[in-house]
Amino acid sequence: MLDKALLFITNLLNRDLKMSFGLADDIVVLGSLINLDGSVTQNIENKVVLSVINLEHEKTVKHMGGYIVDDQGKYGKVNPPVYLNIYMLVSANYNSENYVEALKMLTHVIGLFQASMIFTPETHPDLDPSIQRLTFEIYNVPIQELSHLWSGIGAKYVPSILYKIRMISIQKGHIKEEISGISGLGTSAQKR
Repeated sequence: MLDKALLFITNLLNRDLKMSFGLADDIVVLGSLINLDGSVTQNIENKVVLSVINLEHEKTVKHMGGYIVDDQGKYGKVNPPVYLNIYMLVSANYNSENYVEALKMLTHVIGLFQASMIFTPETHPDLDPSIQRLTFEIYNVPIQELSHLWSGIGAKYVPSILYKIRMISIQKGHIKEEISGISGLGTSAQKR
């Protein structure tokens, strides 16, 4: 589910930036700025990079679990879904000669999410129907925490913004208990 949501965002931004600026190539990539060995990720120079910085379990949504019906009409009890918020870093990873271009691209991304903060399959048919809704909000990071964030990533700071994306529901649907269905109540109402 995380992959579907983030690939939707990547494709949406690429389409919008291509149309707005007459670009031929995709400039938005989904990935990390730094590889596990500490080297800079290939093919991200002069790109807008989307990176997952954190996942947060959304505890305010209470769901007691549910029931599903299989192909043979049997009922099964399943665990409730896990609801996650995604913290997505949008980095304009441009070299110093293209600093103004970095700011332009970042401004455009911010403008897109300001104009459309909520995405649903009804408003955006290319959003996977299993994703009910994505809501974007800017997550303000104090300067000191921002410094820690970039140090933790292991990269040099580039113009960026952090979004909190609410919320992804993940449910595998594994039956934890089979329940017999109700059949033939055997009651009938009689007229008087």
